Amino acid sequence: MDVYADLWGKGYLLPNDEKEQDHMNIISHLFKLILGGRLFLAPLPQNMKRILDIGTGTGDWAIDMARCTENNDDVENDWAHHNPFDYIHCRFMASSIRDWPRLFRQILENLTPNGYAEFYDFDFFFRSDDNSLLPTHEMYINCAETTSAAEKIGQTACPGPHLAKWAREAGFVNITERKMKVPIGPWAKDPKLKEIGAWNHVQAMEGMEGWSMALLTRVNGWSEQRVREHLVRLKKDYQDTKIHAYMTAYVVYGQRPEKN
Repeated sequence: MDVYADLWGKGYLLPNDEKEQDHMNIISHLFKLILGGRLFLAPLPQNMKRILDIGTGTGDWAIDMARCTENNDDVENDWAHHNPFDYIHCRFMASSIRDWPRLFRQILENLTPNGYAEFYDFDFFFRSDDNSLLPTHEMYINCAETTSAAEKIGQTACPGPHLAKWAREAGFVNITERKMKVPIGPWAKDPKLKEIGAWNHVQAMEGMEGWSMALLTRVNGWSEQRVREHLVRLKKDYQDTKIHAYMTAYVVYGQRPEKN
């Protein structure tokens, strides 16, 4: 069975199976660690009545938030909501959206005046500050090949660095951007970063085949055998604590103006 089939026609690049659901739960826990256990960073008022979660995934954030409306519609279509929301939460939509500026405009249009939207995503391209990650490493090769493949089919694999710009262009005000290093593996000396790195290692090991297989075979023309051999070498890189690689998490929030 082709586990990509249900959503591939819309350009979805991850499998839609139980293993990927488990992977999404790991990413959700990773975000909790990155935020120090908080569900959001925006200075939200206590009297919010309507909250919308975009990219609900397995629904754990919406459950924790309790008062949340999950969005099961295709957010790239015209929105059918008749009542605006006080807060819209949009997390980890990398390679799921073709027209990000339009999504930001629709989110703004569906907020109450002074309502907040908050966006979370990554720059998945691994880097190192001590040059321990080299272009010859499979981690680097995987990043280069998968991100370029996503771009070829009109997807943004690393939306994190663009979130603040898209928010400004859409018309949000009082925009705040936060960037956080997310190690891959428990190599960091800081205890918090070590724990984050350990969980990021788990999610990378769980998600590497699902993320790589469709892009490298369907877009870049690799054979399945070539991908599997690449993944064996990639796994060894992930387990090498001498490689001090990290990706970057971005959190951006802003408000709809009181008057447009």
